[in-house]
Amino acid sequence: MQTRSSTPNAVRQRLAAGAVVGVLALSGCGSTPAPGATGDAVGTLRPVTTQPMGSDGALECPASLASAEGMTVPEKPQGVVGAARLLPDREPRSLVVCGYPVMDVMATKPLAAPFRLQKRTVATESQRAEVVEALTWAPRWNKLPRACTAMAGNETAYLVGAAYGDAIVWVAAKADANSCSTSTNGDFTSGAPLGITLDGMFGTRRPPAELAGACNQWSWGRLGDDRSLAPDGDPEVTVCRTSADGATKATELEASQSAEVVSALRALATRPTGQTCEGSGKATDSRFGLVLTYAVGPAVRINVDPACDPAVLGSNLESVDAGDLVDLVEQWSPPIPGPDPNGSVSSDGSVSTGGPVAPDTPTEVPGSTGGGSGGSVGIDPAPPSDVPMTR
Repeated sequence: MQTRSSTPNAVRQRLAAGAVVGVLALSGCGSTPAPGATGDAVGTLRPVTTQPMGSDGALECPASLASAEGMTVPEKPQGVVGAARLLPDREPRSLVVCGYPVMDVMATKPLAAPFRLQKRTVATESQRAEVVEALTWAPRWNKLPRACTAMAGNETAYLVGAAYGDAIVWVAAKADANSCSTSTNGDFTSGAPLGITLDGMFGTRRPPAELAGACNQWSWGRLGDDRSLAPDGDPEVTVCRTSADGATKATELEASQSAEVVSALRALATRPTGQTCEGSGKATDSRFGLVLTYAVGPAVRINVDPACDPAVLGSNLESVDAGDLVDLVEQWSPPIPGPDPNGSVSSDGSVSTGGPVAPDTPTEVPGSTGGGSGGSVGIDPAPPSDVPMTR
């Protein structure tokens, strides 16, 4: 099976945040989860306890972690129901990011527990906004096994501590070499490997360059994609097809056309996905990708291939049958000759028969949550140099 690790969104903004001195002692006042939360939002509302604060006004980081898995938070969400999403959909007063190296492939002696805190960073105002958006919109994990590469590389476990006026939430995430980890606040688990995003902002990982165009957008998924292929909202839809020379042809749909495609996606019978499909091994010109771009939050990426089983792959759901979706999309984005399945496309666009490419072999959805993506629709921008990729 061909797999490829996904890449995170690039860091976009930076500003400075203020500081407060002391130890936080907050009242246990709850807040209502914001609309759009998926799954069971009825969870435990815990009172807020006193947690150590630094002189800069942000939460203190634990001195070490006991496990290399990096999936344990110091405290479960307090003052807010944490079962709805990783972080509340509002700005925290302060946000701290704690980094703990758990694997160093160049070390003469393997790292072992306890894994010591290497770096504590109080996020600036713009960094807070970036982290909050990434964690607030992170999709719920569907708990299905998924294909992952098995590359060795440095790994760093991260803790994010967000302090609000009436709540404290910690989130654990790990930056692993295969982008195959999950993220959790102790009540809500996301399949998105958000440690990769954090490592690009606060660690040593080089964020990928932002490329223009919807077809070049990467996404770990979006909150709500475990309930619908097209989560709530009125997204703009772009159709992405790959031509014989490997170039991507993008068709941006009008608002009314986008609404029809979104309606068709929401009408499909779905089931949780393992993010792979089994094809015929033959060439097909009918496969395409859909990118749903929302006014707020991450985009949604969907693979559609009538010759594959299942025919529609989202980041959390799949549909065996594409229904009327293919005919609908072809009104505005007709099929084009695709890459030769018996040849490989070189960087200059020429086709070589030296290395067979089988676009209808098992594939995965680009930008999928952990375990990465495959080349079924050819809408895959270059990953950062330190994220391994197999073909």
